[in-house]
Amino acid sequence: MRRFYFLLLSVLPMFATAQERINGEFPFDTDPAKKYSLYIPSTYTIGEANKVMLALHPFNTSRWDGESWCDTLVDFAEANDLILICPDGGADGKIDDAIDTAFTSVLIDSVANWYALDFDKFYGIGFSWGSKGLYTYGLSHGDLIKGYIPVGAAISGTSEVNETLQMNANGKPFYIVHGASDSPTTRFYPVRDSLIAKGAIVATNLMAGVGHTIDFPDRNAILTVAFNWIDSVNCSSLLLPTFEPANTAVSVYPNPIPYGESLLINLADQGANEYLIRVFGLDGRLVYANKQYLNAGQNMIPVSLKKGNYILSISNVEYKQELQLVVQ
Repeated sequence: MRRFYFLLLSVLPMFATAQERINGEFPFDTDPAKKYSLYIPSTYTIGEANKVMLALHPFNTSRWDGESWCDTLVDFAEANDLILICPDGGADGKIDDAIDTAFTSVLIDSVANWYALDFDKFYGIGFSWGSKGLYTYGLSHGDLIKGYIPVGAAISGTSEVNETLQMNANGKPFYIVHGASDSPTTRFYPVRDSLIAKGAIVATNLMAGVGHTIDFPDRNAILTVAFNWIDSVNCSSLLLPTFEPANTAVSVYPNPIPYGESLLINLADQGANEYLIRVFGLDGRLVYANKQYLNAGQNMIPVSLKKGNYILSISNVEYKQELQLVVQ
C-alpha cells in the first residue's frame, strides 16, 4: 500500500517551481482526504539537494492544522532556505496518532520524489503537541532527523519522551525553546536534563515572561538562531571526538554548570590516578587540557568556561570517558 500512496502523490506537484506553497490531500488508510502543506523556498534549484524542516503543528483545531502551521513558518523557512513539510493531524488535531505517524513517513518519501532533499540536513520543528510528536516521531525513526527544535513542548516530565526513545538521542543536537511561564518544572527542565544525560547535544532558550505560545516577540529571529545552531552542530559533528554516554564510573555535578563555577568531577568506580582532562567545543576545538591527579570521590577542576555546550574527555592509559557538558 505504501508504494501506491507514493506513486499517487508523486504526480501532484510535478510542475512546481521555486517559492511554492502547496496544499494537497489524498486518501490514506481510513481517511479519504489526508491533508498536507509544503513550502519550497525561492532559492530552491532543481536537482540540487535542499535543506528540509519537518514541521509538526500544535493541538488546537480552532486555529491549527498543517496549512496554518505552514503559513506561520513560511517567513522563517524562506529566510533559511528550507523546504517545509507539514503533515496535517486530521479531524482530532493530534499529529502523533498512528495514522499520522505513518502518513508523515509516506509524505516524506513522496516529497523526496518531487524535490531533491538533503537528508544530511533534514531537521524537525514543532510547537506544543507538535513538539511532543517531534520527540516521539524523530527519536523512533532512526537517524532521519539530524537536529531538533522543540518549542513549548506539551509534555509532562519525561513520560512521553521515555527512556527507550531517549537512548536514540545520543549525539543529536536539540535546541529547546520554551517560555519561562509555561510550566518549565515539568515541560522543560526534566527533558532537558535527561537528554543531556543520554548524550544529546543541547542548547536552550528559556524566554522570560513568555507563556505557552508561538506568538512570542522576535519569533522568527529566535527560531533562526535555533536553526543555525542545530545546523552548525550537525555540520561539525564529524569534527567532534567520539562520544560515549555517561556511566557510573565518572560523573559531573551539577550539569548544567552555572557560569563562573568550577567543574566538579566525581570518581566512583574508577580508582584514584593521574588523568588527562580535556574540554572540546562543539566545533571540535580544544579549549582546555590538563593532567591532574584525581582522588576517589569529588574533585574540583578550576576551569573557567564560557556559556555553551562542550564535550568533556577524561582519560588515562587504561580508561577513557566522554561526557556532555553544559555551562549556563
